[in-house]
Amino acid sequence: MALIGCSDEKSRDFFAKDGITIGTPAALGSGSYKIPIDFETKIVHSGQWINEVDTEVVGSDILVTASFTSANRKGNYPGYIEVKGVSPGTHTLKYLDPNGTVHVIGPVVFP
Repeated sequence: MALIGCSDEKSRDFFAKDGITIGTPAALGSGSYKIPIDFETKIVHSGQWINEVDTEVVGSDILVTASFTSANRKGNYPGYIEVKGVSPGTHTLKYLDPNGTVHVIGPVVFP
């Protein structure tokens, strides 16, 4: 049976305890930033790739949800997210489960 391609959004409990880590943001332009984010799952195997990360800015919160694929290809996630329309200062990165539950990951400071 061939797996044509699927992408499933994953809940926070899919990841290791401290498995979502944030790098230092880099400015891309006025109100636009690139934030490196690494995702480490509880169980790592060769048939699991991060496909994409959906991002939404709500006030000072940055909500992310990761999708994984087991298709016979590498995922599309470049290792960072881009956020637009945010002001300098401290924001909070949160993981948004597909069921709507929100988990605080940590602060992100934009210069």
